[in-house]
Amino acid sequence: MPILWRYLLRSYFQVFSLCVTGFISVLLVTRFQSIARFAATGATKLYVFKFIFYQIPFILPLAIPISCLIAALLLFQKMSRSHELTALRVAGMGLTPIAFPLLACGAIIAMLNFTIVSELGPKCRGLSKGLAYQMTAINPLCLLQKETLVRLKNTYVDMRVLKSGKYAEDVCFIMRNFSNQRLGVCLAKKLSLEEQKIIGNDVTFISSIDPKNQGCFDHLVIENQGEMQTGAPQLAQYLRSSDWSVGYDSLNLRMLQAKYSIEKGEDAKFNSRAIQEVSRRISLGLAAFIFTLIGVSYGMETSRDRKLQGIFWACVLSAFYFIAFIAAKSMKHDWLLSTILYLAPHPVIFLLCLQNFKKIDRGII
Repeated sequence: MPILWRYLLRSYFQVFSLCVTGFISVLLVTRFQSIARFAATGATKLYVFKFIFYQIPFILPLAIPISCLIAALLLFQKMSRSHELTALRVAGMGLTPIAFPLLACGAIIAMLNFTIVSELGPKCRGLSKGLAYQMTAINPLCLLQKETLVRLKNTYVDMRVLKSGKYAEDVCFIMRNFSNQRLGVCLAKKLSLEEQKIIGNDVTFISSIDPKNQGCFDHLVIENQGEMQTGAPQLAQYLRSSDWSVGYDSLNLRMLQAKYSIEKGEDAKFNSRAIQEVSRRISLGLAAFIFTLIGVSYGMETSRDRKLQGIFWACVLSAFYFIAFIAAKSMKHDWLLSTILYLAPHPVIFLLCLQNFKKIDRGII
């Protein structure tokens, strides 16, 4: 490897690794609510650390492109202001051979980022969800909280107090009964968890029985118990919905393609969601290369005076990408417009960077 390549790549990766580490530390705060909810289930420290580790692949797809931009921008600004770039050009090197190692590195990082989005991210999403279900099997009282990682469908829960997922008072639990399309009500003065058993005091069950006659009202059944006990895993299994399904964002690329081919032509809504998910992953994967190109193109300075014009345009183009990305995520109802917003910013940014690169190569300030 040429000495120049080693110098450029070493300087690039020094800033890149520092930025990735900083963004992971900062962006973990945005997932602090999910981490706090998991810790509130009474999980051990090991489980909490594993859950935090599984959140990192959700952060990397956005942290990596921004780090590529900052590393490339700072490197070429430093080379321009220290006249290293001028010395290399006087020695007979063009801008393309100088920028080639960083662009090639950006392409490799883009493939790595696409792998993280398509393979590692869905895997960690499933593992973190599995940890949440595992903790609810140990302590199903956590499912009764209003803010929980595992949501109860077709249910209403209200309570006066819940202490550390071990003790609850004045519990009102309303659940839909799919066998007769009626509601069932459970009232409890106190619920507590002791040695993998749910113990309830002053419990009332209200349910209905279909009279099998359209001209009659439902038979109301009321059952009062002074004390009841049930196993915690059995209650957790009952509370979880049996008609669960895996979302597209939890499938790796091969499984996503298989699901799309199976459902192709059956439901246009699901097919469009699959196309949107693939477009999102491609967009995040290409972002590492595009952001490196932005840093290389707009980090170069040809004038003697220091100007912020390059930094300004780099911020504008990166903001343009993120605005289009957020808009695409919000337009789930229109798969065509969403796909265009995911993918269209890349060629636009590429052409603008290429135009600026050619201007600098010709010496136009």
